[in-house]
Amino acid sequence: MSASLGGLLKDYRLQKNISQMEIAFSLGWKDTTRISRIEQGHIEKPDRLLIDKICKALELKSQETNRLLLIGGYLPTINEIQNVKNVTNPLIQSWKYPAAIRDFSWRIIHSNEKIFQYYKINQKQKDYIINNYPSVIEVTFHSEFILNKQFMPNKFFAMKRKIFLTTMLKDFKEHQRNYTKDRWYIDFIKKMLDNPLFREIWIQTDNVVDPLLNHVTNFAIKTAFHPNNPNIILTTYLMVTPYREDPRFEIEFYTPADMETFKYFDSIK
Repeated sequence: MSASLGGLLKDYRLQKNISQMEIAFSLGWKDTTRISRIEQGHIEKPDRLLIDKICKALELKSQETNRLLLIGGYLPTINEIQNVKNVTNPLIQSWKYPAAIRDFSWRIIHSNEKIFQYYKINQKQKDYIINNYPSVIEVTFHSEFILNKQFMPNKFFAMKRKIFLTTMLKDFKEHQRNYTKDRWYIDFIKKMLDNPLFREIWIQTDNVVDPLLNHVTNFAIKTAFHPNNPNIILTTYLMVTPYREDPRFEIEFYTPADMETFKYFDSIK
């Protein structure tokens, strides 16, 4: 499969034995100029509405359409987000440990209650996350995020925290390398550069070499202070898996990494 929007469109069209002229006629065009330019990449990012019409003309299955939308960097719509939340909610809520869904831009789409407890998210922050779908980056770098408030005053913990944040941002950059010209990406980075901690870490990421990022991209180790005892560090393994029906979304599953963390989650409802 091709790694570009136009290339993938052409792959689908050839697989289904549909000519460019057939697509053009179905869209009300007199010739194949526009569809040809899209397939060749001369039109970098066609309007989402046009892509939807082309997908309909090609009679693509939902998984095929969603893969195309991922390659093209089209953010999920509110309706698409709500649909994924409805379908995955039973799984997310039944998971014994923290779980969440994010889209490819790293917006937080859905979370279970345990993840809010794990990170000691207060009600105001929780409401903001649920209603606004902020980026994981925005939440993680916010000055009021509990790990920043707890770690940064201590020189040793602050150093470890900044190492983690640097690795996280490097991973984010790697995941977004094909979308850096997209308006949503540009607007987001401009917004985040007003955050002093983000700006400090952002300019350092290109100088950091983390060989694990080249081999292990769907696994991480997360730490947080025990909500009821700041002397205890809770540690979890984080596994990330694509949502099969729409690969623009990923599901994050946390599991305890040690007995102390296991006992904590076993003690909460």
